[in-house]
Formats: sequence, structure tokens, C-alpha cells
Amino acid sequence: LPDLPEGVDYLRLDPSRGQLAVIHANTPGLLERLAQGGIVAALILLVGSVGLLLGGYRYLWLRTVSWRISRQRRGLTRPRADNPLGRVLAAILEAAPDDAESALERAVIGEARTLRRGESLLKLLAAIAPLLGLLGTVTGMILTFQTISALGSTDPRLMAGGISQALITTQLGLAVAIPGLLIGRNLDKKQADLENELDQLADLLCGQG
Repeated sequence: LPDLPEGVDYLRLDPSRGQLAVIHANTPGLLERLAQGGIVAALILLVGSVGLLLGGYRYLWLRTVSWRISRQRRGLTRPRADNPLGRVLAAILEAAPDDAESALERAVIGEARTLRRGESLLKLLAAIAPLLGLLGTVTGMILTFQTISALGSTDPRLMAGGISQALITTQLGLAVAIPGLLIGRNLDKKQADLENELDQLADLLCGQG
């Protein structure tokens, strides 16, 4: 707003006659909204927290595996047990000459399975979150109808608790599920890239053999 001469001030008008101020004052905060969601909201937050921790762990672990594979590629003659490529190389060296190719295939399959560790659980958590949100929606609507049946009133203030639970849990479930799916998709791509790299290196080793 532009500066006014000294002694002159703005005349502040409120067309709502104070209703907007009352609504703003009565708007619940974040913790109050979560409390309105009840036990279902707590379960969704728990699922989201576990999914976030698992996603962060898998991201850091896959990055570490990628770095260790890159390091191992610079020393193929000295296999290290701390990375998939090193363990595959060790399996080939320990196998009999006529069983080297089979040992290579078994080692690659085993390492690919290891790279997928935690993938299913992360997808499961992302799928559970919206279902819990739906459960909260149904629970909130049941609470609303019970209130109407018990009090015989459709006063919005009496129904607010059930409706709030229905909407908040739905919103919270989607807020957990959507990022979870995106994180899972990104990790799947990184995991697939590592598997492809391992397969290519295995093919190269077979060709050299």
C-alpha cells in the first residue's frame, strides 16, 4: 500500500461484519486437524513414516551399491565382497571351469534378488495409505449418520466431527500415497539400471570366458 501523509490513515472495512475474522480464528491448526482424523490418521502417518524411512534407506543403499560397482569395475582381477559385481566375480573364480557359466547365472540371479530388497514393502505401504484414507472416510460418515440418528438434527456443527474425519483421512491417505508411488518409481528405475549394468558385465565376462 502507498504511504499516506502524516495524520492520515486507511479506513479498514470488513464487508463480512467480522465473520471472516471469526472463521479465521476458529480454523483448526495442523495438529488439531490430525487429531480430528482419529486413530486412522495416526495409522496413515505411521505408514507414511515407515515408507519414508524405507525409501530413504533404499535410495542411499542403491547409491552405495552403484558406487561400489563402479569401483569394482576398475579392479576386475581383485573381487571385493561388498558389491554385487565383486561377488559375481568371486563365484566365477571359485567355480569349476566347466561350471563357470552356470555359476555366473546363479550369482547374477541372486544379486538381482538382493537389489530388489525392500521393493515389495515400499509398494505395499504406498498402496495401503489410500485404503486407510478410505477407511477413515467410511468411519467418518458412519459417525456423522450416528450423530444425526441419535440427535435427530442436521445441524452442521453437530456433524462436523464425522465429516472432518472423513475428509482429513482421505486427504492424508492421498498425501502419503502419491509421493510414495513417485519415490518407488524412481527407486525402481535406479534398481533396474543396476540390474542391467550387472547383466551387461556378466555378458562381457561370458564373452571373455
